[in-house]
Amino acid sequence: MTEEKKFSKKGYLTQTGEGELLLVNEKGVAYLVNESIVAIWDRFEGRTMEEVIQEVAEISELSPDELREPIRELVDALVKAELLV
Repeated sequence: MTEEKKFSKKGYLTQTGEGELLLVNEKGVAYLVNESIVAIWDRFEGRTMEEVIQEVAEISELSPDELREPIRELVDALVKAELLV
């Protein structure tokens, strides 16, 4: 996966009756997520991983270097879950 690849979100966000957040892919498979995952997923619309890492670093107290690996792992999981392409 290259740093220059532009990703696009797939699927949609919904909630359970108890208010838990779910990301649902186009096949109807739902994944329980938290607000941080949703906030990062939501930033991927025609943007690269590096662009999202820089933006998250600007609004958090973490450096891009601290964010790079966790966001890379999240992107890998979202791609496998068919929530990012």
